[in-house]
Amino acid sequence: MRLTGRRNMPQAVEDEKRKKQIDWKKIVSIVSILISLGILFYFCISKNGLLALLGQIYRFKAVWVVLAVSCMFGDLFLDACLIYLFTKDANPGYRFRFALKVCLAGHFYSAITPFQSGGQPMQIYLMSRQRIDPGKATSALVQKFFVYQTGIAFYSLLAILLQTFFFRKPLSPAMWGLTSLGFAVQLAVAVFLLLISFNRKLTHKLLEWAGRLPVVKKHAAALPAWEKQIEFFHRSNRQIYRNPRLLAGTYVLTFLQLTALFLVPYCIFRAFDIGRASVLRMLCYQAFVTMVSSLFPLPGSAGAAETSFYSFFSSFFTPETIKSADLLWRVISYYLVLLVCAPFSKIGKKLEAERG
Repeated sequence: MRLTGRRNMPQAVEDEKRKKQIDWKKIVSIVSILISLGILFYFCISKNGLLALLGQIYRFKAVWVVLAVSCMFGDLFLDACLIYLFTKDANPGYRFRFALKVCLAGHFYSAITPFQSGGQPMQIYLMSRQRIDPGKATSALVQKFFVYQTGIAFYSLLAILLQTFFFRKPLSPAMWGLTSLGFAVQLAVAVFLLLISFNRKLTHKLLEWAGRLPVVKKHAAALPAWEKQIEFFHRSNRQIYRNPRLLAGTYVLTFLQLTALFLVPYCIFRAFDIGRASVLRMLCYQAFVTMVSSLFPLPGSAGAAETSFYSFFSSFFTPETIKSADLLWRVISYYLVLLVCAPFSKIGKKLEAERG
């Protein structure tokens, strides 16, 4: 008995140490939520904020508000279409309604986690509950992310080329630098994904290098599984690139998805009925907003999204309407999406039952 007790003592000490360790993830999440709520509160109580927005509702052109909301739903629908196409390629019996539920759940967890890091792991988990092999689910979502990332990098480059005059304007050094950095990061991610998609040797060398890092060494037992996933990913890539129709179709859908998302500010502008503006120019400016806000780790890019929208779109709206427009854009593009997707954040058992 004493011997057993001594053997258990180190485990008890370890358990006690774990209890005393600071849960930084939980702290970051709480701080992020508080910052998000603080920014929302500021926009609600500040001059020309929520009260001004409520006071102008009766003057809105309702059709444009409906179109703005429809664009957001279009973004979600097209995202579900992409999940469906990539998953169905290796799982012919997969149904669109399963893809839609996975899409909505993924959007919810992306919206509430830093750098949208919680979306894909939850989607993989839910797809496994739908009896999709985790390796196939991971491969499908990585391929979708690859298409999306290269698509948004191309879209951003197109926006910069079409709006070169914008960078000749006296932008604040901070905003100019953040826009340039945002594009550079998107381009770097796209190039990196291209390299690991086509160069197996490079991918395995990167995995070997990562295996030497202290953080990864703690999970050394998982490295063989990662290698297996990478092999499956490369095989899946070869299959997709042998199907140019599927590849072209996914890029067209991604372009339409981004366009739907980037059209929301234009619809809001037209809802205020304060003049005319170039659709193309506003699409490009929303691409700039995305470049800047993607750099910040807070859930939903809280603070960065509102500030960048205010900076880029203040030339379109009047001083009396820009804050209200910013708030309305945020409600439609973030809080409404949270509200719509929230019911699908706890659907593991339902999905399994439906699949059965």
